[in-house]
Amino acid sequence: MPNASMVKEEIMAIAAKYGIEVVGWLKLGDGTTIPPDEMGLLKGVKWADGEVDISSIKNPLDILPSARAMIILGKRLMDDKQDIYYRVSDSYTASVEMMLLDIASLKAIECLKRHGFQGEEYTSYYMKAWAVLAGLGWIGKSMMFVSKVHGPRLRLKGVLTDADVGETCEVLSDDSCGECEECMKACPVGAISEEDVDRKKCGSCGLNHFKIKEGAYAYCTACTACCPVGKKHPAKQGHEAQPVSRQRITT
Repeated sequence: MPNASMVKEEIMAIAAKYGIEVVGWLKLGDGTTIPPDEMGLLKGVKWADGEVDISSIKNPLDILPSARAMIILGKRLMDDKQDIYYRVSDSYTASVEMMLLDIASLKAIECLKRHGFQGEEYTSYYMKAWAVLAGLGWIGKSMMFVSKVHGPRLRLKGVLTDADVGETCEVLSDDSCGECEECMKACPVGAISEEDVDRKKCGSCGLNHFKIKEGAYAYCTACTACCPVGKKHPAKQGHEAQPVSRQRITT
């Protein structure tokens, strides 16, 4: 019989091997969907071909109907003052951190299948929403995911599985930033306010998509680098979320 506890131990070991500092275990319900309140987070994001197509973003159970849990992997930025993405192909651009997450997630899926479970990668603009539901942090004033240990310095990736490894976690309030306004002050184009983030203004910043050499582009990290949460905390291996007696999952 497949052993879920053994799987968790092996996946934690895989995460450690590839330098993945955060592992979260989100329990999924039969009707789990993207929280409706989070649907506005993408509005106003401007790409070269127009607005982001929200309809193309799939819920976890659309990808793996039998999924009982989402394993969330988080890799801390190696340098929060120099966020660089590399163009690997016409359809794939990634940072070094995302490449490490790709490898770790594939190894995690291999582990799950070796133990008789299903496993599928899950990558979405809404990973930050799932990370919040997994108790790993909150959505900050910059509309970025703020890890309670590493601040906004994490890249995230999910792995869906039918293994019963999910946990019910405390959901932290988006008000957890308190009175802090460091990201608002640091934004070079004034895109961040108390009420919202002007994503078009953010996207048009000259520090975004700045070509540093052929196939390599740098992005603005002003709001990431200044955040006091996790700023001086060394990269820490471990499972941040702790099980509690309640869960907020939209059904």
